[in-house]
Amino acid sequence: MRKETWAAVLISRAGLRLIERLRPHKVFDLWVPDRLSDAVLRSIGPTYTYNGPLKDVVREKFHAYDHWIFVMSLGAVVRLIAPILRDKYSDPSVTVLDDAGQYAICLLSCHVRGGNQATYDVAKILQAIPVMTTGSESLGVPALDMIGKEWEWSLDSSAMIPVMSRMMLDNEPIGVIQESGPMHWNYRDYFASRIYHSWTAVPQSVMDEMKGWIWITHRQVSPPHATLNKPILIYHPKVLTVGIGFSRNTPLEDFEQLLVQIFREHHLAVDSVAQVATIDIKQGDLTFKIFATSHGWPIVYYSAAELNAIVFDQATHNPHVFRATGAMAVAEPAAILGAQGGNLIVRKVKSDRVTMAVGLVRAFG
Repeated sequence: MRKETWAAVLISRAGLRLIERLRPHKVFDLWVPDRLSDAVLRSIGPTYTYNGPLKDVVREKFHAYDHWIFVMSLGAVVRLIAPILRDKYSDPSVTVLDDAGQYAICLLSCHVRGGNQATYDVAKILQAIPVMTTGSESLGVPALDMIGKEWEWSLDSSAMIPVMSRMMLDNEPIGVIQESGPMHWNYRDYFASRIYHSWTAVPQSVMDEMKGWIWITHRQVSPPHATLNKPILIYHPKVLTVGIGFSRNTPLEDFEQLLVQIFREHHLAVDSVAQVATIDIKQGDLTFKIFATSHGWPIVYYSAAELNAIVFDQATHNPHVFRATGAMAVAEPAAILGAQGGNLIVRKVKSDRVTMAVGLVRAFG
């Protein structure tokens, strides 16, 4: 996971004392006015000075960081950032501290970009009072856009979040279908009595009672008819490994075409792919690396011995592949190994130059 970046801004010597207390515990870039540059202990972290308007610095650098700490009045920060805000999915979080260090206020991107947690962290270090104004924190209900965030789950569409968040605040019952993925995720305990492993496991009385649903799945299919007119949030956990065997000089489009074909025919969510896997003798293939990188997927390489340790029906063994690689098969055993011994949910599918199979990680606690 990418390391998050932090920045801090101060305009007074009182603020500088707070920053010096923070820096031994948190790595961040510090922005200070030129008049305070001589007072900063530069040995404890990167420091940058500005001698023009602070608004120019904020406008230029605001979206270059994940989290900002401002040591100044709340109103001043609002005026600074208001002209450059985009949306809650791309704006960094903003924590505001008063000069005395009494309060740490989460001002912006408190859920999606992790501002509440950032503010809690800062408040704990400074022994300040954290101030959260988001409804979920105030009333102790789940923040729906944070579900699965620690596992990097993808949200199929965020359009239903405002509707379902209102339902949560109004204490309306929402059920959960979890077909795959880790069994521990943000707020799972809140829904514990209403979690089912499949739609068919839901009693009709419960289906009627629930006003909305959270669906955690690696599949790309339509919700059942029984949920018609009820809001649904669909999360895709990273649980699929695509095992791939391929010939030398395979064009990029061959990988893409077979991937699209398989995932469409088997109704799988591309957002649930965690990685791709193949045999280690393919480590130098640039086109394959471009294919994986373009999707943001890491590549796992296995030796022929590791692949051959996976037992298959004789029908899956390929003498030609064995002569070329030393492995009796590549795509299927690579998919299973990448899925940590999970189920092979798509047996090998071949095109002229590429073979793919898909493994599913078992749900784990």
